[in-house]
Amino acid sequence: MSLAIPAATVRGLASLRAQAATFERFRGFDRCVRKLRASASAAGGGGGGGEIPIGAVAELYAHWGDPPTQADESFLRSCLAEVAQAPGAIVQCGASLLTLVLGSVCQGEAAAARQLWCLEHDAHWASVVRSWLTQYRIGNTHVITTRAQLADGYVWYGVDPERLAGNVSLLLCDGARATPQGVIGALERIGSRLAPSSTVLARHVSRADDVRAVQAWAKAHDAACVVVDRQQGFIKLSRRAAG
Repeated sequence: MSLAIPAATVRGLASLRAQAATFERFRGFDRCVRKLRASASAAGGGGGGGEIPIGAVAELYAHWGDPPTQADESFLRSCLAEVAQAPGAIVQCGASLLTLVLGSVCQGEAAAARQLWCLEHDAHWASVVRSWLTQYRIGNTHVITTRAQLADGYVWYGVDPERLAGNVSLLLCDGARATPQGVIGALERIGSRLAPSSTVLARHVSRADDVRAVQAWAKAHDAACVVVDRQQGFIKLSRRAAG
């Protein structure tokens, strides 16, 4: 004779298991962020040359439920390497978990000159990221909420460039549904605010017209343009001041 478990009990157990899984997920997320903060602090805020290990970043993304692909890791490695060397302000187009990582690198006395300016069109997501920055005491990071707007041939944020730092040494454009041609808009709107020695990392630059536009900007501004990963539309622009 078998005893049937009431449906309400089954639903209750499933709910408890889901709650436990969610708790474990966020506990792992919290542990990863604190580990990243500790790694950045040990490296003198990133200024000492010590870089946050990519494995720790991948673990953070996995706990959030979005483990990075091999292509993602390539882009993340490049971002970590560049931010560790950036002497001045950094602009990130679109808030993400990477904001916490880069903010951790920029934190600390050795990195006091580095400010991370992050543009985000989703007000709720911007608030979530700000709450994390406050919770984990990540300073030198500013999330600006601004709508995406259609301009002449591109979509970008409707932010006043004067709100951002001048002499931007690193610009990051990962591409998003809100700003599918983000790097084009970024170069058009804040290209003049890039420092004489600066780097631009852009991903999901897939349209041939966009690639040509980026290459044309690079030629006009004496910058080297390298297609790091054609399939992922990963492009790197590098400009170095003479002397």
